[in-house]
Amino acid sequence: MTNHIFLQKLKVNTKIGYFEWERATEQELIIDIDIELSGNQIFDSDDISKTVDYGQVRESIVTIANNHKFHLLEPFGEAIIKKLKHEFPFKKIRLRIAKQKILPDADQVGIILER
Repeated sequence: MTNHIFLQKLKVNTKIGYFEWERATEQELIIDIDIELSGNQIFDSDDISKTVDYGQVRESIVTIANNHKFHLLEPFGEAIIKKLKHEFPFKKIRLRIAKQKILPDADQVGIILER
């Protein structure tokens, strides 16, 4: 049996990009995250300390978005995963980060990291 928590279409604004024109203003990133929980304890009780609090996950991501110095999505994503891994017990994580309207013929570009 597996159990997950998730956040879908979390919107964060940050300066990120390889080119100076990308970093000139903040961009909206769209983040999807799926976390496989380590156990089933939360399903036997109503104790939030037995699970990963998605409000705290959101806060961790927003903090990184507000304070990072990365140019690329890849190290930005790794920073998110490392912070979450340090803060919360979980079995697996899948993180998707998308930029919008970067290429003229694509709605979104981005990365997917699974650990």
